[in-house]
Amino acid sequence: MREHRLAVATAAATFLLLVIGGLVHPTGSSLACPDWPLCNGMVFPPMRGGILYEHGHRLAALSVALLTVALSVMVFRARREYDLRLLSVAAVALVAVQAALGALTVIFKLPLLVSAGHLATSMAFFCLVIYLAHRLRPLTPSAPPVGRRLVGLATAAIYAQIVVGALVRHTGSALACGTDLLLCEGALWPSWGPAQVQVVHRLLGYTVAALVLASSLRTLRLSAGGPPLRRRLAALAPALAAAQVALGLLTVASYVALPIVALHLAFGAALLANQLALFLLLGPHGAAIHAPTARPPPHLATEIAR
Repeated sequence: MREHRLAVATAAATFLLLVIGGLVHPTGSSLACPDWPLCNGMVFPPMRGGILYEHGHRLAALSVALLTVALSVMVFRARREYDLRLLSVAAVALVAVQAALGALTVIFKLPLLVSAGHLATSMAFFCLVIYLAHRLRPLTPSAPPVGRRLVGLATAAIYAQIVVGALVRHTGSALACGTDLLLCEGALWPSWGPAQVQVVHRLLGYTVAALVLASSLRTLRLSAGGPPLRRRLAALAPALAAAQVALGLLTVASYVALPIVALHLAFGAALLANQLALFLLLGPHGAAIHAPTARPPPHLATEIAR
């Protein structure tokens, strides 16, 4: 039970870390600390200006790393399942990779692939911790599994959309189409690179919204009378997707205002968590823990009666 609570706390801390990290680049603070892991040679430099965002992000990342190591230790002490132990070790390894990417981002002065890979890895870690928390949860009454391919497709599309969003941010493509919310340079498909990245991000965002709506409606239909948590997550998803699309449009209309950018990333991470949690709850590990007693076929019941 304690390991489940710690996993949930680690997932929550990771969500906050993602939001804090989303403030670093828009504020121009990515190289406010030119060295790593210290900042201007100090463990605790004056926390003002860009240093507040950059070094604050590093300290938050350190907190998540410590929580992850503590979680792995607790899993090894409390659980005997090989797969759970392997997942906890994988989480620690992914934290180490994430830290290495953060260091390379500073050392090599924000290379595009490393910067985008930094966010992609952080989202992968976020998903892994959510899955580990799901597997560590206490036993619950049985619930029949429900078809979840559409939810899985929506989850994958959201992850891809977040990665493309990182490319938009790190290539400076957020305003490549100006403040045009529907077309780009008066056309459906622009003629130059940054604008094309922006249009791909927009089109994928609309695709994600459509997938989330379709998967939620299907889940609500198939889960009638099922566990309330499934229905709540399915009902919440379209609202999160709509808010995410609106925040994307507001990002452009507000000329990349910092609060809007932060909310845009936060809602994207929340939508990813929502769909991943729903996908897990619809599957075998979220379903029949205590399988209901099956009724014998009619012909067998007749034979037993005889």
